[in-house]
Amino acid sequence: MGRCIKVLAFFLAALLLPGELGAQGLFHGHHDRLVGTPDNPLQVGVGIKIDQITDVNQKAENYGAVVVLRLEWTDPTLAFDREAMGRDFRVFDPPAFVTHASNLDTVIPAFVIHNQQSNRWIHESAAALRYDGHVTFIEKSSLTLQAPHFNFVKFPFDTQEFHFEVASVFPSEFVRFYSLDAFSGLGDMLGEEEWILGNERLLASTTIGLSGRESDQVELVFTGTRHLTYYVIRIFLPMLVLITVGWALFFLDEYQKRIEIAGGNLLVFVAFNWAISADLPKLGYLTFLDFVLQCMFLMTGAIIVFNVALRRMKTSGRVGSAKMLDNYAIKWIYPLGYAAIVGYAIFAYLLDPGFMSP
Repeated sequence: MGRCIKVLAFFLAALLLPGELGAQGLFHGHHDRLVGTPDNPLQVGVGIKIDQITDVNQKAENYGAVVVLRLEWTDPTLAFDREAMGRDFRVFDPPAFVTHASNLDTVIPAFVIHNQQSNRWIHESAAALRYDGHVTFIEKSSLTLQAPHFNFVKFPFDTQEFHFEVASVFPSEFVRFYSLDAFSGLGDMLGEEEWILGNERLLASTTIGLSGRESDQVELVFTGTRHLTYYVIRIFLPMLVLITVGWALFFLDEYQKRIEIAGGNLLVFVAFNWAISADLPKLGYLTFLDFVLQCMFLMTGAIIVFNVALRRMKTSGRVGSAKMLDNYAIKWIYPLGYAAIVGYAIFAYLLDPGFMSP
């Protein structure tokens, strides 16, 4: 037990040191006393309310947020005589509250944001102590969080999962977390235009904490889907026009003109591919849109080769054979080929989630 206390005290000191680390930790100050016991662990309620989503960087697989954290617990050691004090509540800034708790031979629970990637810049924070020892801690801060659960197989029809994970520094046998659902969720004005965010829920679980032992964790999980109007207008509609233009080429009698126009379409598909890849990380798998674009690129290349072959047949005197192949391409090969590509893409990438999973 003595060794455990020293380890926990070390982690608390690392979190609570003043200076630059003060922008990261829950409180400033020093602790060297253990809170809670295995027989009676401290029960701490955790609420997570995201007011704003400042950025979703899918290439870096992270997102920025402005969040309000709320922690509540009751420690009888912190109780005071309200009649002598003349009020029911005392309000502290975090450093003063740490000093007050330390003077009373007690400590407060500490936490870390498990998937935090940047500095946590605290806008406002305060601790309210009720006469019976009930503490309410509120903190509003902004930070960047990792989003490792992103999966782009269905892009742009994908649904992504976002997490905000608050983990206890103390092992679960000393401090237990439970969720404050009434004080959690997403704000009404998130300020995010690209995504439709919702389906938020608060989950309580355990994880391996800073002490190397099992610690309690509460996480806010929510999902995001894309505004598809943008992709329909900017990507799918131009793609449909290019496919239609490619099909209309077969009605030209001059094969040289067909080759020139198909070559121009090929360059457009290359530009599409670069524009889309700029928004995504360098994935080790194809997305739905990648698959469709690559197949369109190959089809357009095949059209050029096909028209070159028809032109050679015409110049060699096999005009009848060239017209027959051209007729098959117009009526069957081109439209059925694209129908097969789109049908396979829908089945493999959208309808069967595990078929093309990375």
